[in-house]
Amino acid sequence: MPEPTPETPAPRQPHHNTAALAAVHGTLLQARDIHGGIHLHPPAPAEAPPDVSLDAPRPPEPLRGRDDLLAELETAAAEGADRPAVLTGPGGIGKSAVAAALARRAADRGRDVFWVRAGTVAPALLEAAVEAGGSRAEADRLASSPRRAARWAWRHLDAAPRPWLLVLDNADRPDELDPDHRPGEGLGWLRTSPRGGVVVTTRIGDPALWEPALIREVGELAPDDAAAVLADRAGPVGAAGARGLADRLGGIPLALTLAGGAAASHPALFADLGALGEHLSASVLRVDRLSRPLTHPGRRPRRSTLAGVWEASMELLDTAPHAPGLLRLLSVLGADGLEVPLRRLPLSLLRGGDWGSGGEPHNEHLDETALAAALNALAVHGLAALTSVGGERALRIHPLIGETTREGLGDRAAPVARTAALLLDHQRDRDPALERAAHRALVEVCSAALGPDHPDTIGAEVGIARRRLQRGDASGAAAELAGLARRAAGALGADHPVGLRALHHRGDALIALGRLDEADSLFRDLLAARTRALGPDAPDTDEERHQLATVALRRHDWETAAAELETVLAHRASDRAAASPGVLFARVNLCYARLRQGRHAAAEEGLRRVIAESGAQEGTEEPAVTLARLYLAVSRMERGEAGPAEEGFADALRRSEHRLGADHPELAEMRALFDGARAAGGAQG
Repeated sequence: MPEPTPETPAPRQPHHNTAALAAVHGTLLQARDIHGGIHLHPPAPAEAPPDVSLDAPRPPEPLRGRDDLLAELETAAAEGADRPAVLTGPGGIGKSAVAAALARRAADRGRDVFWVRAGTVAPALLEAAVEAGGSRAEADRLASSPRRAARWAWRHLDAAPRPWLLVLDNADRPDELDPDHRPGEGLGWLRTSPRGGVVVTTRIGDPALWEPALIREVGELAPDDAAAVLADRAGPVGAAGARGLADRLGGIPLALTLAGGAAASHPALFADLGALGEHLSASVLRVDRLSRPLTHPGRRPRRSTLAGVWEASMELLDTAPHAPGLLRLLSVLGADGLEVPLRRLPLSLLRGGDWGSGGEPHNEHLDETALAAALNALAVHGLAALTSVGGERALRIHPLIGETTREGLGDRAAPVARTAALLLDHQRDRDPALERAAHRALVEVCSAALGPDHPDTIGAEVGIARRRLQRGDASGAAAELAGLARRAAGALGADHPVGLRALHHRGDALIALGRLDEADSLFRDLLAARTRALGPDAPDTDEERHQLATVALRRHDWETAAAELETVLAHRASDRAAASPGVLFARVNLCYARLRQGRHAAAEEGLRRVIAESGAQEGTEEPAVTLARLYLAVSRMERGEAGPAEEGFADALRRSEHRLGADHPELAEMRALFDGARAAGGAQG
């Protein structure tokens, strides 16, 4: 993740975390006296984009009962189709499976396939445009301007060298396709093209939303096809009773897949699918309720029967007793069907928590083997898919399973929400799309279980507003955070930590907007409040002090910045946070302030110490350490040492390219410095 800068500071870690400074303190680069006093400031880094995969899923089982629909879609989604095709229906009905089969057919006919998942529409379509011939540098530059980015992306898709098929999967939030217009108007990310066809899968079947699209409802499978799906998934288990079980499950593909998977996983318990049907008899009414939206489309969909299917599977997980609790956590962390990297489930944070409360084993006994068994059990029983995202192993649960799980949390809601919030905070800003969806789910869970004005509910809403700031909407985030702070003050008290956190992030937004006087005043008020509540040297108090230093750096008030940073570092010197990324940034930024004060020797000594103490390999080096290399090169350049400066710039550039990628826009100014040092070295030679 790019290091934060004073121009666009990343919001703080909340609570009393001694590593809280890791994501808050930025950098300021000002290269003076390079060829006549050139002032170079690196651009504010954009939010680290989510890992985007455009590959279509490849289900192992054949698609049953959709031949006529596929034939119609092949015609509707041919190159140059004048309207998109929209597949609607409740979750679990097989819309994505139909789209995946269509994608396989398109690929077999030589068409490129771009599969876009919920939560990644903008970055995925920009990636598709790059694959169609667009410039990655232009895509990165336009990413923060959605309207311009959409027009740019579709220009390149229209001019693609090969015909293509685009699938917008699980488009259940139409405002992601266009926040200002109906998606069907074709003014946002959903359009048509002479070079390809577009297919949308969504639970939202309102024709007024999608017109003039071709809208097709995906219904339940016919009995014979449903029985075949059960047999496919059950594998070697006897197929006897498949027709009866399919009837009882209402022909819903996801329910059929789950039931067949349960049979396949426990052949000793179930001699055939009829035996599994008997086991599911207690939940048959809930299965009937799942079918109700299909026979009565005017009614609000109800999904509790599907919950009955996975609860039946959970009854069989005796060797993985932690699996139900993990599924509940995943229902929040992996909301909207987004992949949850396994690193987001660290054993150190899961052990001892009460997220498995409610008659389940206490999690203090959770170890690596038990965690692996639980995760594997979820995958084996079809409740979660083991997949990968960005080269990492990950878990994905179907959006319908996530929703039904959250709806059924009951008295487990509060502990599950607390643990999910802890897990989200632990690796904040690593997975932006996942975190946005998870915070929305967290608000849903907390509001239902605890009420809208509970600290956990407001805190989750603050997390959503913070993501808005990081997406570049500083003005909107500032207003939203101000409203949340007022609400917290009224419901919880003026000095409640949740309200102070909302104000803190509002200060971040003010800095991003260049409203430095307002930001300075706000952080001074927060510093006073934190000092009263926590003391002058608490980590949260130092967060406010550090942001005052950030404001001072933006004002070129080097003395004030240095004084504030020295105080922060004095407080954290004996702390476990002494080697944290936030403290490293504080040390490096203090060196930069000294450099700007003309104290080159002291600045260089401090920068060399940071570099020497890091001991990291090039691929794992903290961004603050790479920044120290850059500032050291700036100092050498200003002292006329063009050769060492050139080497330093080249080293910092290489390390940054390794971490960010060669096309990252943040590297432009670094390359300019490198070119300047090289030119100066040539002139001296």
